[in-house]
Amino acid sequence: MKYMGCLFSLLLALPVSAAIPKKTNTAAPKILSGKGELYGGLAGSGFTLLDVRKTAAKGKKLERLVFDVGDQAGGKMKGWPGYFHAELKNKPQRLVLSFAQMPNSLVNEVALNHRLRNSVAIKNTAMNLDPVDNSLNLTMDLKQNTKVRVYQVAGKKTTSKVVVDLLAE
Repeated sequence: MKYMGCLFSLLLALPVSAAIPKKTNTAAPKILSGKGELYGGLAGSGFTLLDVRKTAAKGKKLERLVFDVGDQAGGKMKGWPGYFHAELKNKPQRLVLSFAQMPNSLVNEVALNHRLRNSVAIKNTAMNLDPVDNSLNLTMDLKQNTKVRVYQVAGKKTTSKVVVDLLAE
């Protein structure tokens, strides 16, 4: 019993600020080169991929992919997006973006391929909705030496987002 009191006192001494999210609406981006991984988002009751957009900077080898994340019913979602995991693989260079608890998508594989065609960084894409674990997996085969920057944007006026910047060399 004496040890329980000491353990309880130690737990009370831990800083509670680690559980409080920062007041910004974006998380610090991390650049992946060669191979690497990162994750973000928050767990919830379920999410929907609402839209995928690609923009490119003229004269630069930079493309931005924006993945709009909504609630399970397909509505806009305030706050951070659902849990995601991004992994950049090497040989062949490939970006795998996995969204947990995302059994729904308003974008199918044909629409995804159409939106990402003529990319300076992406050679091929594949999309898989896994009904067993309710996840959405996107695989993008990349051109060699493409660097990837991934970050999340909390929804304030619009829905939450996961942003992927592709930096082709």
